[in-house]
Amino acid sequence: MTVLDIGKINLKSDRWDLQNSSSLGDVVTFFFDFIPNQWVKKTIKELTIDSIALGKPSLMTLIRYNTSLKHFFAFLKEYSIELNSFADLTNRHTEMFVFYLQQSGMANSTCSIAMSTLKWIIEYGQFFDYDGFPEREIFDGQEYSKLKTEDVLKTKHISDEIMIRIESALVNDKDTMLKCLIEIGIDTGIRLSEALELERGCIIEDFTGKPILHVVSKKNNTERFIPVSVRVKKAVNTLETLSEEARIGLGSNLITCYRMKITKGYNRMTQAYFRKKLKYFIKRNDLYDSDGGLYPLTYHALRHTLGTKMLNCGMTIFEVQEYLGHLSLHSTAGYAKVLSETVSQEYNKLGFVGKIVEGINQKTLGEDKRFDPETLKSAALPDGSCVKPISNEGKICAKYNMCIICPKFVTTPDHLQIHKDHLARILSDKEAYMAAEYIGTSNHLQVIETALKAVIEQLEVMVVGKH
Repeated sequence: MTVLDIGKINLKSDRWDLQNSSSLGDVVTFFFDFIPNQWVKKTIKELTIDSIALGKPSLMTLIRYNTSLKHFFAFLKEYSIELNSFADLTNRHTEMFVFYLQQSGMANSTCSIAMSTLKWIIEYGQFFDYDGFPEREIFDGQEYSKLKTEDVLKTKHISDEIMIRIESALVNDKDTMLKCLIEIGIDTGIRLSEALELERGCIIEDFTGKPILHVVSKKNNTERFIPVSVRVKKAVNTLETLSEEARIGLGSNLITCYRMKITKGYNRMTQAYFRKKLKYFIKRNDLYDSDGGLYPLTYHALRHTLGTKMLNCGMTIFEVQEYLGHLSLHSTAGYAKVLSETVSQEYNKLGFVGKIVEGINQKTLGEDKRFDPETLKSAALPDGSCVKPISNEGKICAKYNMCIICPKFVTTPDHLQIHKDHLARILSDKEAYMAAEYIGTSNHLQVIETALKAVIEQLEVMVVGKH
């Protein structure tokens, strides 16, 4: 959006159609017809124009604000509140708006954006000293906690069970472009808008030959380079090949261009079209939740799940922030909610907090445990067992691949060689190990290394004692 384009906007119109090629399409539309008061409407238009010119917030954020603003005016109408200017608003009104959103039945994220929209308008007008805005603070800082937006973060996390089913479905799915985009989302956590903006040549290599992905974020007007898996490199190469004809036809570098089946023309994939294809993917692969309904998979959930995994594997919150492209730590901090500080604290004191036993049986673990074949099968790990299924505590674990520093981990002399191989892998190339396991700090790697040495030492003593 250029200054010249802004000059073409008809301020008297209640609908602005702006040319802006993005993953949302080639045109973005602002609506103002739902605002009853002319002064308020004129002021919001001025704020919007100023923000477009400044480039902050981004155009995509302004579109979300414009859409969410309808909820505030629906609230005013329902409570018969007449708003002549924003100066009429008080803390009582914002409290009432919070209550209205709580009772609306809308998703927590929708309520959060509605509140963010109102706060943006008020705080923008106050900061730039617009006429007709409150002189006192009308927000108490508790709006988001009252709307329980933090609970949304937990629902975005995809369980191990569902992720396994998604990965299994990807193996034989025929929609290659969708499959590649999902694989990229799982392994990189980039935003959907970023995935749909990937261009030919976005994969480069560092001096060691490892693949690096060039990610451009139109949401934040930033770019970043992130190390990626071989699977991502293959997915990007596949997308480049699939999109070649469409890219030439459209004169575009985007690797998500495709040929339309009916018209035989070419188009770029939009967010709306991707979400439609994702719903078909869920349905045709029978991905259901525990209530029997179709699993509500979103691309952003892949991002949240990876962020959680990275934190669980020891990366610092600053490293995850940089990798995922968060402008502030607020978003990144939400991923830390499933972390257990107890595990790392206990480990630092003991070196190894699990159990080392002769075998997985009633004698070593207790008579109140479950040792039927199915339970033992579900508890099995490559280098030991997890006590959660055996103790009837459930099968889903948020610790991912960090069993070696988990108090529920149990191992035996039969797994000695596996532990030795694990340690050898670390010692042979620590940098490669950290990259493969999403371990962000040498301190955390030292934790794992020390634990393995303690396990190996104790297991070797047990093995020698048998002979």
